[in-house]
Amino acid sequence: MYAIKHIKGIAMNDIVYILKKDVKPEELRYSLRSVCENFPYRKIWFYCGCPEGIKPDEYVPFEQKGVMTWEKTTSTVEQICKNKNITEDFWLFNDDFYVMKPVEDIPPYYDRTLYKRIKQIEKRRGGAPSLYSMQLSLTRDALQNEGYKTFNYAVHMPMLINRKKALEVIRKYPNLRMFRSVYGNVLDIGGEQHADVKIISKDFEPDRDCGFLSTGDGDMSESKVGRYIMERFPNPCKYEVFSNSAILEQRTVDSKVHTEPTESEGQS
Repeated sequence: MYAIKHIKGIAMNDIVYILKKDVKPEELRYSLRSVCENFPYRKIWFYCGCPEGIKPDEYVPFEQKGVMTWEKTTSTVEQICKNKNITEDFWLFNDDFYVMKPVEDIPPYYDRTLYKRIKQIEKRRGGAPSLYSMQLSLTRDALQNEGYKTFNYAVHMPMLINRKKALEVIRKYPNLRMFRSVYGNVLDIGGEQHADVKIISKDFEPDRDCGFLSTGDGDMSESKVGRYIMERFPNPCKYEVFSNSAILEQRTVDSKVHTEPTESEGQS
């Protein structure tokens, strides 16, 4: 069953964040606050990066391998899956994942086929492919040639990964890009269709009934979704151990939240 495991009401699955070495703490701080409030877990792990002012339960300063983003991700997931101190099933998180409501069980989520995702990206670019859409195309073609389904599982929500099965997938298809979609389709995990929750536009009004949200690039306080998340989780969590510089940064962020406008004039 694709669900959180409980023993006497305590969730026993770990959460793993893969972070850049130079990751900025702002998004991560609010992601952790949302997890502590709404998402049951055993331990929180950071792999690769760990910003000042934040201390997870466990940190592994792994040096990612490869040049392309997909190579770095795959090499890191492989190391995570070899770590027997991590629960057999773990939740894969990004620093811009926010859990907006209390969670018990989560199905696998996909939004559409990879083909439709590729066409969506190219339409926004006037028909021209991007580096990302080309990687998606290679992933789609490889999966299709092997007889697998081609759903897009990269929808900016937590995904439950089984360490043993993930290692088998990576070792069998080491050159396949887009780990989440490869994992989901090769193992035929199915799931529920759900729109990607990442909001790139700074002026787009977030769906306040959505269980998950994700922010685009840039300062959170400059977007409506970012300000909503910051206002929703104003209190530090147990993983925030402030140094002097981190305290100053947090005061600056809090000041922006309370001084910038927050009217609801989002795009439809």
